[in-house]
Amino acid sequence: MKVLLIDDNPFDRQLIKHKMEQVWPDIQWREVTNQQAFLDIMKQPDFDFVLTDYQIKWTNGIEVLKFVAKCRPELPVFMITDTGSEEVAVEAMKLGLSDYVLKTHLSRLPLAIKEFFKRQQLQTEHELLQKQVQQAQKMESLGLLVSGLAHDFNNLLAGMMGYAQQGMKHASDQPELADSFRHIFTRAEQGARMTRQLLTFARGSRLEPIRIQLNDLIAQTLGFLSTLLGPTIKIEFVPDPDIADVYADPTQLEQMLMNLCINARDAMPHGGTLMIQTHSFQLQQGKQDARFTTQPGPYVQITITDTGEGMSPETLSRLFEPFFTTKGVGQGTGLGLAVVYGIIQQHHGFIEVTSQPGEGTCFALCLPVAEQIAREDMMLGEIEVPEKAMPVAKSSGKATILVVEDDPDVQQVICDVLREDGYTLLVASDGEEGLQLFQEHSATICLIIADIMMPKMQGKEFQQQIRRRQPEAKMLVMSGYQQIQLQQKDLLDPHSDFLQKPFDLDVLLDKVHSLLDGHQ
Repeated sequence: MKVLLIDDNPFDRQLIKHKMEQVWPDIQWREVTNQQAFLDIMKQPDFDFVLTDYQIKWTNGIEVLKFVAKCRPELPVFMITDTGSEEVAVEAMKLGLSDYVLKTHLSRLPLAIKEFFKRQQLQTEHELLQKQVQQAQKMESLGLLVSGLAHDFNNLLAGMMGYAQQGMKHASDQPELADSFRHIFTRAEQGARMTRQLLTFARGSRLEPIRIQLNDLIAQTLGFLSTLLGPTIKIEFVPDPDIADVYADPTQLEQMLMNLCINARDAMPHGGTLMIQTHSFQLQQGKQDARFTTQPGPYVQITITDTGEGMSPETLSRLFEPFFTTKGVGQGTGLGLAVVYGIIQQHHGFIEVTSQPGEGTCFALCLPVAEQIAREDMMLGEIEVPEKAMPVAKSSGKATILVVEDDPDVQQVICDVLREDGYTLLVASDGEEGLQLFQEHSATICLIIADIMMPKMQGKEFQQQIRRRQPEAKMLVMSGYQQIQLQQKDLLDPHSDFLQKPFDLDVLLDKVHSLLDGHQ
Protein backbone atom coordinates (compact mmCIF):
# COMPACT_ATOMS: atom_id res chain seq x y z
CA MET A 1 0.00 0.00 0.00
CA LYS A 2 1.38 3.41 -1.01
CA VAL A 3 0.13 6.51 0.82
CA LEU A 4 0.76 10.22 0.25
CA LEU A 5 0.92 12.08 3.61
CA ILE A 6 0.59 15.90 3.50
CA ASP A 7 1.30 17.54 6.83
CA ASP A 8 3.98 20.13 7.75
CA ASN A 9 4.03 19.11 11.45
CA PRO A 10 6.60 16.31 11.94
CA PHE A 11 5.09 15.19 15.27
CA ASP A 12 1.62 14.84 13.75
CA ARG A 13 3.07 12.96 10.79
CA GLN A 14 4.79 10.52 13.13
CA LEU A 15 1.62 9.97 15.13
CA ILE A 16 -0.46 9.37 11.99
CA LYS A 17 2.10 6.89 10.64
CA HIS A 18 2.15 5.06 13.96
CA LYS A 19 -1.64 4.64 14.03
CA MET A 20 -1.74 3.49 10.41
CA GLU A 21 1.16 1.03 10.74
CA GLN A 22 -0.57 -0.69 13.63
CA VAL A 23 -3.08 -1.93 11.03
CA TRP A 24 -0.96 -1.93 7.85
CA PRO A 25 2.71 -2.42 8.84
CA ASP A 26 3.96 -2.54 5.23
CA ILE A 27 2.79 0.93 4.15
CA GLN A 28 5.11 2.80 1.80
CA TRP A 29 4.98 6.51 2.67
CA ARG A 30 5.35 9.51 0.39
CA GLU A 31 5.61 12.60 2.67
CA VAL A 32 5.05 16.17 1.50
CA THR A 33 5.87 19.24 3.62
CA ASN A 34 5.85 22.08 1.07
CA GLN A 35 4.00 23.24 -2.02
CA GLN A 36 6.72 22.47 -4.58
CA ALA A 37 7.12 18.91 -3.33
CA PHE A 38 3.33 18.49 -3.58
CA LEU A 39 3.21 19.81 -7.16
CA ASP A 40 6.14 17.59 -8.17
CA ILE A 41 4.70 14.40 -6.70
CA MET A 42 1.27 15.01 -8.29
CA LYS A 43 2.85 14.86 -11.74
CA GLN A 44 3.13 11.10 -11.28
CA PRO A 45 0.73 10.13 -8.48
CA ASP A 46 1.63 6.44 -7.93
CA PHE A 47 -0.07 6.02 -4.55
CA ASP A 48 -3.34 4.47 -3.40
CA PHE A 49 -4.82 7.36 -1.39
CA VAL A 50 -4.00 10.73 0.19
CA LEU A 51 -3.94 11.77 3.85
CA THR A 52 -3.90 15.55 4.25
CA ASP A 53 -4.01 17.94 7.17
CA TYR A 54 -6.54 20.76 6.88
CA GLN A 55 -4.37 23.56 8.25
CA ILE A 56 -1.12 23.67 6.26
CA LYS A 57 1.28 26.66 6.19
CA TRP A 58 1.29 26.94 2.40
CA THR A 59 -2.34 25.95 1.68
CA ASN A 60 -5.31 24.13 3.24
CA GLY A 61 -6.96 20.73 2.90
CA ILE A 62 -9.77 22.03 0.66
CA GLU A 63 -7.26 23.30 -1.92
CA VAL A 64 -5.34 20.01 -1.73
CA LEU A 65 -8.59 18.13 -2.36
CA LYS A 66 -9.43 20.30 -5.37
CA PHE A 67 -5.99 19.83 -6.90
CA VAL A 68 -6.00 16.05 -6.38
CA ALA A 69 -9.47 15.85 -7.94
CA LYS A 70 -8.19 17.79 -10.94
CA CYS A 71 -5.13 15.55 -11.41
CA ARG A 72 -6.68 12.20 -10.53
CA PRO A 73 -10.42 12.34 -9.74
CA GLU A 74 -10.70 8.70 -8.62
CA LEU A 75 -7.93 9.01 -5.96
CA PRO A 76 -9.40 8.84 -2.41
CA VAL A 77 -8.53 11.75 -0.08
CA PHE A 78 -8.90 11.62 3.72
CA MET A 79 -8.63 14.84 5.71
CA ILE A 80 -7.15 14.97 9.21
CA THR A 81 -7.51 18.11 11.34
CA ASP A 82 -7.49 19.38 14.87
CA THR A 83 -10.41 21.74 14.18
CA GLY A 84 -13.92 20.34 14.37
CA SER A 85 -15.49 22.77 11.92
CA GLU A 86 -18.71 21.29 10.51
CA GLU A 87 -18.71 23.89 7.71
CA VAL A 88 -15.28 22.68 6.53
CA ALA A 89 -16.38 19.03 6.73
CA VAL A 90 -19.58 19.68 4.72
CA GLU A 91 -17.75 21.69 2.07
CA ALA A 92 -15.08 19.00 1.73
CA MET A 93 -17.58 16.16 1.49
CA LYS A 94 -19.45 18.04 -1.25
CA LEU A 95 -16.16 18.29 -3.16
CA GLY A 96 -15.69 14.51 -2.96
CA LEU A 97 -13.71 14.00 0.24
CA SER A 98 -13.58 10.31 1.19
CA ASP A 99 -13.78 10.94 4.96
CA TYR A 100 -12.93 13.46 7.69
CA VAL A 101 -11.11 12.51 10.94
CA LEU A 102 -10.22 14.64 13.94
CA LYS A 103 -6.66 14.42 15.31
CA THR A 104 -8.17 14.00 18.76
CA HIS A 105 -9.78 10.76 17.50
CA LEU A 106 -6.90 9.54 15.37
CA SER A 107 -7.54 5.89 16.29
CA ARG A 108 -10.62 6.12 14.04
CA LEU A 109 -8.48 6.81 10.94
CA PRO A 110 -7.72 3.18 9.94
CA LEU A 111 -11.37 2.27 10.50
CA ALA A 112 -12.55 5.18 8.33
CA ILE A 113 -10.20 4.10 5.54
CA LYS A 114 -11.37 0.47 5.79
CA GLU A 115 -15.04 1.52 5.71
CA PHE A 116 -14.47 3.74 2.70
CA PHE A 117 -12.81 1.00 0.65
CA LYS A 118 -15.49 -1.48 1.70
CA ARG A 119 -18.20 0.92 0.54
CA GLN A 120 -16.27 1.47 -2.68
CA GLN A 121 -15.99 -2.27 -3.27
CA LEU A 122 -19.70 -2.79 -2.61
CA GLN A 123 -20.54 0.06 -4.98
CA THR A 124 -18.32 -1.43 -7.66
CA GLU A 125 -19.91 -4.86 -7.20
CA HIS A 126 -23.37 -3.30 -7.29
CA GLU A 127 -22.61 -1.47 -10.52
CA LEU A 128 -21.16 -4.63 -12.05
CA LEU A 129 -24.22 -6.61 -10.99
CA GLN A 130 -26.50 -3.98 -12.49
CA LYS A 131 -24.61 -4.16 -15.77
CA GLN A 132 -24.79 -7.95 -15.73
CA VAL A 133 -28.53 -7.90 -15.03
CA GLN A 134 -29.08 -5.39 -17.84
CA GLN A 135 -26.97 -7.56 -20.14
CA ALA A 136 -28.91 -10.67 -19.08
CA GLN A 137 -32.22 -8.91 -19.80
CA LYS A 138 -30.88 -7.74 -23.13
CA MET A 139 -29.74 -11.25 -24.05
CA GLU A 140 -33.07 -12.71 -22.92
CA SER A 141 -34.93 -10.21 -25.11
CA LEU A 142 -32.62 -11.02 -27.99
CA GLY A 143 -33.29 -14.71 -27.39
CA LEU A 144 -37.05 -14.18 -27.65
CA LEU A 145 -36.62 -12.05 -30.76
CA VAL A 146 -34.27 -14.59 -32.34
CA SER A 147 -36.65 -17.44 -31.56
CA GLY A 148 -39.52 -15.63 -33.29
CA LEU A 149 -37.38 -14.70 -36.28
CA ALA A 150 -36.14 -18.28 -36.61
CA HIS A 151 -39.76 -19.50 -36.68
CA ASP A 152 -40.71 -17.10 -39.48
CA PHE A 153 -37.49 -17.81 -41.35
CA ASN A 154 -38.09 -21.57 -41.09
CA ASN A 155 -41.50 -21.08 -42.70
CA LEU A 156 -39.87 -19.20 -45.59
CA LEU A 157 -37.22 -21.90 -45.96
CA ALA A 158 -39.82 -24.64 -45.93
CA GLY A 159 -41.45 -23.13 -49.02
CA MET A 160 -38.11 -22.49 -50.74
CA MET A 161 -36.75 -25.97 -50.11
CA GLY A 162 -40.03 -27.58 -51.14
CA TYR A 163 -40.26 -25.72 -54.44
CA ALA A 164 -36.57 -26.40 -55.10
CA GLN A 165 -37.05 -30.14 -54.55
CA GLN A 166 -40.10 -30.20 -56.77
CA GLY A 167 -38.15 -28.28 -59.40
CA MET A 168 -35.27 -30.78 -59.27
CA LYS A 169 -37.69 -33.67 -59.68
CA HIS A 170 -39.62 -32.19 -62.60
CA ALA A 171 -36.51 -30.87 -64.37
CA SER A 172 -34.61 -34.15 -64.26
CA ASP A 173 -34.42 -34.16 -68.08
CA GLN A 174 -33.01 -30.59 -68.10
CA PRO A 175 -29.67 -30.81 -66.27
CA GLU A 176 -28.93 -27.06 -66.22
CA LEU A 177 -32.34 -26.20 -64.79
CA ALA A 178 -32.15 -29.04 -62.28
CA ASP A 179 -28.72 -27.79 -61.21
CA SER A 180 -30.15 -24.31 -60.58
CA PHE A 181 -32.85 -25.81 -58.36
CA ARG A 182 -30.17 -27.84 -56.57
CA HIS A 183 -28.23 -24.66 -55.80
CA ILE A 184 -31.38 -23.05 -54.42
CA PHE A 185 -31.99 -26.08 -52.22
CA THR A 186 -28.37 -26.07 -50.96
CA ARG A 187 -28.49 -22.38 -50.05
CA ALA A 188 -31.81 -22.86 -48.28
CA GLU A 189 -30.27 -25.72 -46.27
CA GLN A 190 -27.47 -23.32 -45.24
CA GLY A 191 -30.16 -20.93 -44.04
CA ALA A 192 -31.71 -23.78 -42.03
CA ARG A 193 -28.36 -24.44 -40.36
CA MET A 194 -28.15 -20.75 -39.48
CA THR A 195 -31.57 -20.84 -37.80
CA ARG A 196 -30.43 -23.84 -35.75
CA GLN A 197 -27.45 -21.78 -34.58
CA LEU A 198 -29.81 -18.96 -33.66
CA LEU A 199 -31.99 -21.35 -31.71
CA THR A 200 -28.94 -22.67 -29.86
CA PHE A 201 -28.26 -19.09 -28.76
CA ALA A 202 -31.93 -18.74 -27.74
CA ARG A 203 -31.68 -22.03 -25.78
CA GLY A 204 -34.21 -23.60 -28.14
CA SER A 205 -32.17 -26.64 -29.10
CA ARG A 206 -32.14 -29.88 -27.16
CA LEU A 207 -29.29 -31.67 -25.46
CA GLU A 208 -28.23 -35.29 -25.36
CA PRO A 209 -26.01 -35.17 -22.26
CA ILE A 210 -23.67 -37.94 -21.19
CA ARG A 211 -20.84 -38.21 -18.68
CA ILE A 212 -17.71 -36.73 -20.30
CA GLN A 213 -14.02 -36.53 -19.44
CA LEU A 214 -13.19 -33.06 -20.75
CA ASN A 215 -9.49 -33.69 -21.30
CA ASP A 216 -10.26 -36.56 -23.66
CA LEU A 217 -12.89 -34.57 -25.56
CA ILE A 218 -10.56 -31.58 -25.96
CA ALA A 219 -7.69 -33.77 -27.16
CA GLN A 220 -9.94 -35.43 -29.76
CA THR A 221 -11.28 -32.07 -30.94
CA LEU A 222 -7.79 -30.59 -31.25
CA GLY A 223 -6.78 -33.63 -33.30
CA PHE A 224 -8.81 -32.49 -36.29
CA LEU A 225 -8.71 -28.77 -35.45
CA SER A 226 -4.93 -28.52 -35.88
CA THR A 227 -5.24 -28.86 -39.67
CA LEU A 228 -8.09 -26.35 -39.77
CA LEU A 229 -6.17 -23.77 -37.72
CA GLY A 230 -3.14 -23.95 -40.00
CA PRO A 231 0.62 -24.21 -39.51
CA THR A 232 1.09 -20.64 -38.21
CA ILE A 233 -0.91 -21.37 -35.05
CA LYS A 234 0.99 -23.16 -32.28
CA ILE A 235 -1.39 -25.18 -30.11
CA GLU A 236 -0.51 -25.87 -26.47
CA PHE A 237 -2.79 -28.11 -24.41
CA VAL A 238 -2.16 -28.21 -20.65
CA PRO A 239 -4.69 -30.58 -19.07
CA ASP A 240 -5.23 -31.03 -15.37
CA PRO A 241 -5.24 -34.83 -14.94
CA ASP A 242 -7.35 -34.62 -11.78
CA ILE A 243 -10.42 -32.78 -13.11
CA ALA A 244 -13.81 -34.34 -12.50
CA ASP A 245 -16.18 -35.45 -15.27
CA VAL A 246 -18.95 -33.18 -16.55
CA TYR A 247 -22.46 -34.07 -17.65
CA ALA A 248 -22.86 -32.52 -21.08
CA ASP A 249 -23.69 -32.93 -24.75
CA PRO A 250 -20.38 -33.81 -26.47
CA THR A 251 -21.52 -32.49 -29.86
CA GLN A 252 -22.41 -29.13 -28.35
CA LEU A 253 -19.11 -28.90 -26.46
CA GLU A 254 -17.14 -29.75 -29.61
CA GLN A 255 -19.05 -27.01 -31.44
CA MET A 256 -18.24 -24.56 -28.66
CA LEU A 257 -14.52 -25.41 -28.73
CA MET A 258 -14.38 -25.18 -32.52
CA ASN A 259 -16.06 -21.78 -32.57
CA LEU A 260 -13.66 -20.36 -29.97
CA CYS A 261 -10.53 -21.84 -31.56
CA ILE A 262 -11.49 -20.59 -35.03
CA ASN A 263 -12.16 -17.13 -33.56
CA ALA A 264 -8.74 -17.25 -31.92
CA ARG A 265 -7.14 -18.18 -35.24
CA ASP A 266 -8.84 -15.23 -36.94
CA ALA A 267 -7.52 -12.94 -34.19
CA MET A 268 -3.96 -14.08 -35.04
CA PRO A 269 -3.71 -13.41 -38.80
CA HIS A 270 0.10 -13.52 -38.67
CA GLY A 271 0.26 -16.56 -36.43
CA GLY A 272 0.59 -17.00 -32.70
CA THR A 273 -0.02 -19.36 -29.79
CA LEU A 274 -3.32 -20.88 -28.77
CA MET A 275 -3.21 -22.29 -25.25
CA ILE A 276 -5.94 -24.50 -23.83
CA GLN A 277 -5.89 -25.41 -20.14
CA THR A 278 -8.23 -27.25 -17.78
CA HIS A 279 -8.47 -27.13 -14.01
CA SER A 280 -10.98 -27.57 -11.18
CA PHE A 281 -12.19 -24.90 -8.78
CA GLN A 282 -14.88 -24.26 -6.19
CA LEU A 283 -17.43 -21.55 -7.04
CA GLN A 284 -18.25 -19.61 -3.90
CA GLN A 285 -21.59 -18.12 -2.93
CA GLY A 286 -22.00 -14.58 -4.23
CA LYS A 287 -19.47 -14.89 -7.05
CA GLN A 288 -21.93 -15.89 -9.74
CA ASP A 289 -22.36 -13.83 -12.89
CA ALA A 290 -25.91 -12.45 -13.11
CA ARG A 291 -26.03 -13.26 -16.82
CA PHE A 292 -25.90 -17.00 -16.10
CA THR A 293 -27.95 -19.32 -13.91
CA THR A 294 -25.28 -20.95 -11.75
CA GLN A 295 -25.05 -22.53 -8.33
CA PRO A 296 -22.09 -22.57 -5.94
CA GLY A 297 -20.11 -25.79 -5.92
CA PRO A 298 -17.38 -27.70 -7.79
CA TYR A 299 -16.71 -26.64 -11.37
CA VAL A 300 -14.33 -27.50 -14.19
CA GLN A 301 -12.80 -24.63 -16.15
CA ILE A 302 -11.50 -24.62 -19.72
CA THR A 303 -9.41 -21.57 -20.59
CA ILE A 304 -8.72 -20.77 -24.22
CA THR A 305 -6.07 -18.07 -24.54
CA ASP A 306 -4.67 -16.54 -27.73
CA THR A 307 -1.87 -14.07 -28.41
CA GLY A 308 -3.92 -12.18 -30.96
CA GLU A 309 -5.17 -8.66 -31.50
CA GLY A 310 -7.37 -8.48 -28.41
CA MET A 311 -10.62 -6.56 -28.04
CA SER A 312 -11.77 -3.15 -26.90
CA PRO A 313 -14.20 -2.75 -23.97
CA GLU A 314 -16.92 -1.78 -26.48
CA THR A 315 -16.44 -5.04 -28.39
CA LEU A 316 -16.40 -7.05 -25.14
CA SER A 317 -19.74 -5.55 -24.08
CA ARG A 318 -21.44 -6.87 -27.24
CA LEU A 319 -19.45 -10.06 -27.66
CA PHE A 320 -22.30 -12.58 -27.45
CA GLU A 321 -24.93 -10.70 -29.43
CA PRO A 322 -26.10 -12.60 -32.52
CA PHE A 323 -24.92 -11.06 -35.81
CA PHE A 324 -22.44 -8.77 -34.05
CA THR A 325 -19.04 -9.22 -35.69
CA THR A 326 -15.84 -7.24 -36.16
CA LYS A 327 -14.88 -9.31 -39.19
CA GLY A 328 -15.15 -8.07 -42.74
CA VAL A 329 -18.12 -8.68 -45.03
CA GLY A 330 -18.35 -12.35 -45.97
CA GLN A 331 -15.87 -13.44 -43.28
CA GLY A 332 -18.35 -14.38 -40.58
CA THR A 333 -22.04 -14.43 -39.65
CA GLY A 334 -21.61 -13.12 -36.10
CA LEU A 335 -23.23 -16.27 -34.71
CA GLY A 336 -20.18 -18.18 -33.43
CA LEU A 337 -20.00 -16.60 -29.97
CA ALA A 338 -23.78 -16.35 -29.69
CA VAL A 339 -23.86 -20.14 -30.11
CA VAL A 340 -21.16 -20.50 -27.41
CA TYR A 341 -23.28 -18.35 -25.08
CA GLY A 342 -26.36 -20.51 -25.69
CA ILE A 343 -24.47 -23.77 -25.17
CA ILE A 344 -22.86 -22.69 -21.90
CA GLN A 345 -26.23 -21.47 -20.58
CA GLN A 346 -27.93 -24.77 -21.38
CA HIS A 347 -25.21 -26.60 -19.48
CA HIS A 348 -25.74 -24.44 -16.35
CA GLY A 349 -22.26 -22.94 -16.66
CA PHE A 350 -20.85 -19.47 -17.21
CA ILE A 351 -18.19 -17.63 -19.23
CA GLU A 352 -15.59 -15.06 -18.22
CA VAL A 353 -13.74 -13.12 -20.92
CA THR A 354 -10.66 -10.94 -20.45
CA SER A 355 -9.01 -9.02 -23.26
CA GLN A 356 -7.03 -5.88 -24.03
CA PRO A 357 -6.27 -4.43 -27.47
CA GLY A 358 -2.96 -5.87 -28.62
CA GLU A 359 -2.69 -8.27 -25.68
CA GLY A 360 -4.76 -11.25 -26.75
CA THR A 361 -7.95 -12.75 -25.34
CA CYS A 362 -8.78 -15.37 -22.73
CA PHE A 363 -12.12 -17.22 -22.61
CA ALA A 364 -12.78 -19.12 -19.36
CA LEU A 365 -15.60 -21.66 -19.78
CA CYS A 366 -16.89 -22.98 -16.46
CA LEU A 367 -19.04 -26.11 -16.26
CA PRO A 368 -20.46 -27.78 -13.12
CA VAL A 369 -19.08 -31.25 -12.43
CA ALA A 370 -21.27 -34.24 -13.26
CA GLU A 371 -22.35 -34.90 -9.67
CA GLN A 372 -23.81 -31.38 -9.44
CA ILE A 373 -26.19 -31.79 -12.37
CA ALA A 374 -29.14 -34.14 -12.12
CA ARG A 375 -30.18 -35.73 -15.38
CA GLU A 376 -33.75 -34.51 -15.08
CA ASP A 377 -32.53 -30.91 -14.83
CA MET A 378 -31.09 -31.03 -18.35
CA MET A 379 -33.16 -30.60 -21.47
CA LEU A 380 -33.01 -34.15 -22.71
CA GLY A 381 -33.45 -35.39 -26.25
CA GLU A 382 -31.35 -35.16 -29.33
CA ILE A 383 -30.23 -31.92 -30.92
CA GLU A 384 -32.77 -31.16 -33.56
CA VAL A 385 -31.35 -31.32 -37.06
CA PRO A 386 -33.14 -31.81 -40.36
CA GLU A 387 -34.40 -35.33 -40.56
CA LYS A 388 -33.24 -37.55 -43.38
CA ALA A 389 -35.60 -39.82 -45.24
CA MET A 390 -35.49 -43.44 -44.05
CA PRO A 391 -36.86 -46.31 -46.12
CA VAL A 392 -40.33 -47.30 -44.91
CA ALA A 393 -43.08 -49.43 -46.32
CA LYS A 394 -45.06 -47.20 -48.69
CA SER A 395 -48.81 -46.84 -48.17
CA SER A 396 -51.27 -47.20 -51.04
CA GLY A 397 -51.61 -43.46 -51.58
CA LYS A 398 -55.40 -43.65 -51.68
CA ALA A 399 -56.10 -42.10 -48.29
CA THR A 400 -57.71 -38.71 -47.65
CA ILE A 401 -55.55 -36.19 -45.82
CA LEU A 402 -56.60 -32.88 -44.25
CA VAL A 403 -53.89 -30.23 -44.66
CA VAL A 404 -54.20 -27.12 -42.43
CA GLU A 405 -51.47 -24.55 -43.22
CA ASP A 406 -51.75 -20.77 -43.44
CA ASP A 407 -48.53 -20.12 -45.38
CA PRO A 408 -49.57 -20.34 -49.06
CA ASP A 409 -46.17 -21.51 -50.33
CA VAL A 410 -45.76 -24.22 -47.71
CA GLN A 411 -49.36 -25.28 -48.26
CA GLN A 412 -48.85 -25.47 -52.03
CA VAL A 413 -45.65 -27.54 -51.78
CA ILE A 414 -47.20 -30.01 -49.31
CA CYS A 415 -50.29 -30.41 -51.44
CA ASP A 416 -48.30 -30.87 -54.67
CA VAL A 417 -46.10 -33.63 -53.29
CA LEU A 418 -49.00 -35.46 -51.60
CA ARG A 419 -51.21 -35.30 -54.69
CA GLU A 420 -48.36 -36.62 -56.82
CA ASP A 421 -48.12 -39.51 -54.39
CA GLY A 422 -51.79 -40.32 -54.96
CA TYR A 423 -53.48 -38.88 -51.89
CA THR A 424 -56.84 -37.10 -51.84
CA LEU A 425 -56.56 -33.75 -50.06
CA LEU A 426 -58.81 -31.43 -48.11
CA VAL A 427 -57.10 -28.05 -47.63
CA ALA A 428 -57.69 -25.30 -45.05
CA SER A 429 -55.81 -22.05 -44.35
CA ASP A 430 -56.70 -21.63 -40.66
CA GLY A 431 -57.79 -23.64 -37.66
CA GLU A 432 -61.50 -22.82 -37.83
CA GLU A 433 -61.71 -23.80 -41.50
CA GLY A 434 -59.74 -26.98 -40.76
CA LEU A 435 -62.07 -27.95 -37.91
CA GLN A 436 -65.12 -27.34 -40.12
CA LEU A 437 -63.69 -29.60 -42.86
CA PHE A 438 -62.91 -32.28 -40.29
CA GLN A 439 -66.49 -32.21 -38.96
CA GLU A 440 -67.84 -32.56 -42.50
CA HIS A 441 -65.46 -35.34 -43.62
CA SER A 442 -64.31 -37.08 -40.43
CA ALA A 443 -65.48 -40.47 -41.75
CA THR A 444 -63.04 -40.34 -44.67
CA ILE A 445 -60.08 -38.37 -43.23
CA CYS A 446 -57.21 -40.73 -42.38
CA LEU A 447 -54.58 -38.17 -41.40
CA ILE A 448 -54.42 -34.49 -40.39
CA ILE A 449 -51.33 -32.40 -41.19
CA ALA A 450 -51.50 -29.06 -39.36
CA ASP A 451 -49.27 -26.13 -38.52
CA ILE A 452 -49.02 -25.04 -34.87
CA MET A 453 -49.18 -21.28 -35.36
CA MET A 454 -52.33 -20.53 -37.35
CA PRO A 455 -54.83 -17.67 -37.55
CA LYS A 456 -58.25 -17.85 -35.85
CA MET A 457 -57.45 -21.04 -33.93
CA GLN A 458 -53.98 -21.92 -32.65
CA GLY A 459 -52.59 -25.41 -33.15
CA LYS A 460 -52.99 -26.56 -29.52
CA GLU A 461 -56.70 -25.69 -29.45
CA PHE A 462 -57.15 -27.23 -32.91
CA GLN A 463 -55.55 -30.48 -31.71
CA GLN A 464 -57.77 -30.51 -28.61
CA GLN A 465 -60.91 -29.93 -30.67
CA ILE A 466 -59.98 -32.82 -32.98
CA ARG A 467 -59.28 -35.12 -30.00
CA ARG A 468 -62.67 -34.33 -28.47
CA ARG A 469 -64.38 -35.41 -31.68
CA GLN A 470 -62.10 -38.32 -32.56
CA PRO A 471 -59.57 -39.29 -29.85
CA GLU A 472 -57.75 -41.79 -32.09
CA ALA A 473 -57.26 -39.34 -34.99
CA LYS A 474 -53.79 -39.44 -36.54
CA MET A 475 -52.11 -36.02 -36.57
CA LEU A 476 -48.81 -34.71 -37.87
CA VAL A 477 -48.11 -31.20 -36.56
CA MET A 478 -45.51 -28.88 -38.11
CA SER A 479 -43.77 -25.76 -36.88
CA GLY A 480 -40.90 -23.40 -37.53
CA TYR A 481 -40.35 -23.49 -33.75
CA GLN A 482 -38.38 -26.41 -32.38
CA GLN A 483 -40.11 -29.23 -30.57
CA ILE A 484 -38.62 -28.43 -27.18
CA GLN A 485 -39.95 -24.85 -27.30
CA LEU A 486 -43.45 -26.08 -28.09
CA GLN A 487 -43.29 -28.67 -25.30
CA GLN A 488 -42.14 -26.06 -22.81
CA LYS A 489 -45.13 -23.90 -23.76
CA ASP A 490 -47.47 -26.92 -23.69
CA LEU A 491 -48.44 -26.46 -27.34
CA LEU A 492 -48.00 -30.07 -28.46
CA ASP A 493 -50.51 -32.87 -28.14
CA PRO A 494 -48.51 -35.85 -26.77
CA HIS A 495 -50.26 -38.25 -29.20
CA SER A 496 -49.38 -36.24 -32.32
CA ASP A 497 -46.27 -36.71 -34.45
CA PHE A 498 -44.03 -33.68 -35.06
CA LEU A 499 -42.21 -32.39 -38.15
CA GLN A 500 -39.71 -29.53 -37.89
CA LYS A 501 -39.76 -26.87 -40.60
CA PRO A 502 -38.01 -26.62 -42.97
CA PHE A 503 -38.19 -30.29 -43.97
CA ASP A 504 -37.12 -32.54 -46.80
CA LEU A 505 -40.17 -33.55 -48.87
CA ASP A 506 -39.00 -37.16 -48.77
CA VAL A 507 -39.10 -36.94 -44.96
CA LEU A 508 -42.66 -35.62 -45.16
CA LEU A 509 -43.72 -38.51 -47.40
CA ASP A 510 -42.06 -41.06 -45.15
CA LYS A 511 -43.82 -39.60 -42.10
CA VAL A 512 -47.14 -39.82 -43.93
CA HIS A 513 -46.47 -43.38 -45.13
CA SER A 514 -45.46 -44.45 -41.64
CA LEU A 515 -48.55 -42.93 -39.99
CA LEU A 516 -50.95 -44.35 -42.56
CA ASP A 517 -49.42 -47.82 -42.66
CA GLY A 518 -51.37 -49.02 -39.64
CA HIS A 519 -54.53 -47.18 -40.74
CA GLN A 520 -55.01 -49.18 -43.90
